[in-house]
Amino acid sequence: MTPVEILEKIKTKFPGVASTEAFGILNMETEQNKLRPLLVFLRDELNFDFMNFMTGVDRPTENIIEVVYQLFSFTTKASIVIRVKLDRTKPEIETVSDIYRTAEWHEREAAEMFGIVFLNHPDPRILLLPENFKGQPLKKDFRHPNMTPLPEVK
Repeated sequence: MTPVEILEKIKTKFPGVASTEAFGILNMETEQNKLRPLLVFLRDELNFDFMNFMTGVDRPTENIIEVVYQLFSFTTKASIVIRVKLDRTKPEIETVSDIYRTAEWHEREAAEMFGIVFLNHPDPRILLLPENFKGQPLKKDFRHPNMTPLPEVK
């Protein structure tokens, strides 16, 4: 299935989605309240049966954190990337670990590294960082107390 064919099928159920195509992979942006129904549709109707990864992207100049999901279909060998923008001051989104089991681990990592709160996550324990660690190390404004300040760019 080509990215154009995938997009046509998605637009029948989710009209007005923003999309681009790069290197044969469909890239979409959706609103937070449409993410879960979109993922269920992709899994059940278009055979996107595996979530390769999920991560965050900090965009402080836009005051957002993007949550990025990449799905793969073992049936059609197609990939799709879905982005959701969250308010950087209160980055919260519903878990999708009940839709894609692999999201459980990725969401725990993104919670630690970006400070994203995954509502109703089944196991929100710390995954990688020490219990007493302060801050989110993948946010662009993070500075560890023992870090040498970055030189000013002129």
